[in-house]
Amino acid sequence: MKDSASKNFFLSAVVWLCVATTAGAIVAFKFVYPDWLAPYSWLTFGRLRPIHTNGVLFGWLSMAYVGAMFYMIPRLLKTDLWSEKLGNFTCLLWNATLVLAVISLSRGLTQGVEYAELIWPIDLLIAFLFILININLWKTFITRRAEHLYISLWYMYASLLWTPLVFLIGNGMLFPITYAGGIASMATPYTGVNHAAVNWFYGHNIIGLWFTTVGLGMAYYLLPKITGNAIYSHRLGMVGFWTIAFVYVWTGQHHLLYGPGPQWLQTVSIVFSVSLLIPVYTVIRNFWGTLEGKWHIFFEEPSAKFLILGGWWYFLTCTQGIFSNALRPISKIVHFTNWVVGHAHLAVLGAFTYFSIAAIYYCWPHITGREISKKFGSRHFWLTTLGLVIFMVSLWIGGLIQGTLWNYKRIEVDFATDQVQIIGIPFIQTVLMMKPYYWLRIVGGLMIIVAQWEFLYHLFKKEKATEVEEKGALL
Repeated sequence: MKDSASKNFFLSAVVWLCVATTAGAIVAFKFVYPDWLAPYSWLTFGRLRPIHTNGVLFGWLSMAYVGAMFYMIPRLLKTDLWSEKLGNFTCLLWNATLVLAVISLSRGLTQGVEYAELIWPIDLLIAFLFILININLWKTFITRRAEHLYISLWYMYASLLWTPLVFLIGNGMLFPITYAGGIASMATPYTGVNHAAVNWFYGHNIIGLWFTTVGLGMAYYLLPKITGNAIYSHRLGMVGFWTIAFVYVWTGQHHLLYGPGPQWLQTVSIVFSVSLLIPVYTVIRNFWGTLEGKWHIFFEEPSAKFLILGGWWYFLTCTQGIFSNALRPISKIVHFTNWVVGHAHLAVLGAFTYFSIAAIYYCWPHITGREISKKFGSRHFWLTTLGLVIFMVSLWIGGLIQGTLWNYKRIEVDFATDQVQIIGIPFIQTVLMMKPYYWLRIVGGLMIIVAQWEFLYHLFKKEKATEVEEKGALL
């Protein structure tokens, strides 16, 4: 059945969105009630947190991205997906892999590396899934009837090439499996400081060369479809694409400013991080140019609401990342604080999630013949947005206060003994002062979660069938 793989990936993605964000809510409550659920080892913070992050990254976003590519790429190439059967098998295997990931993480089986927590057998399965997706979409490319390669195709197909390599390097999978005491493990030369550098090469580039590039590819597809306007400038789109390709890969070390690693490498990462202003501003100029004369659609279509605000979130994410996280004087204040947590959610739950939801709202009627209620779509948007703003702003304010208190020092001099003391604020006080902000985080997070569970309900709900026609030119 045409588009069945896309439909199944979209449905699975939203299921994992609900599961992963619910796990995140339990984690958030533990910041104000640390002993809550403590007797249950599989519900401890250290096990739930990677379930939350991996569920969002590999469950929600990655599956939504694949669903969007299975729908968009064949239409851009004027052909059908090479194999719906392979696509559906990939979806089934992907869900099984995620279930295994949840079970292994809940049992405490982890590599202990941020964003690369999954144990190597599951890493192998994920690598295999990317191979299956590449086979299906490159076979589709070979059978194309389109002569012109639209800008979305550049972003999506480049992501298909980059991501497996980044994943293999970041998880130490380019090296053979060894056996020690009868236990299999991945042999890797990454240790100590080198491991930290490779970890953030992986962590930053899985964001930049998978979530960013496929997300922008989706946005470039949706903009002309929703607005009826041609993309403002294909040339600007290509400038943005090639600068991301050459600049983004070198920025990961800015996560380790004032941390392990050589100073020259940190400086190089800062230079390339600031250079990201080029692709960011070219993309945004293209977005706003394409929307000229059509801003009113923001108030008319749920897909337009999520797409347009997703563009703003992308702009704010990149600008904030460059000027706060990647510059030494500012990073000295905000690093390790809740500011960074708010920034990460702005990218993943803001920009990329909004692009993905916009894609589902647009594609779903064309796949199923059923419109999602516009009244619900508006409620979904505003509840998600209000919750996200409360969530992020509370963490940004709390994080700035945290960092300021950590860096606060006063000098006391005892003139009788000529002793000088440098006194700071006790760390536990900076923990206690975050409690009101953690409560605001919970309130915002619960609003987001309620909106997503209702979103899932509406995808399964049998709406009145409507005839849906493709609108707007492909190019």
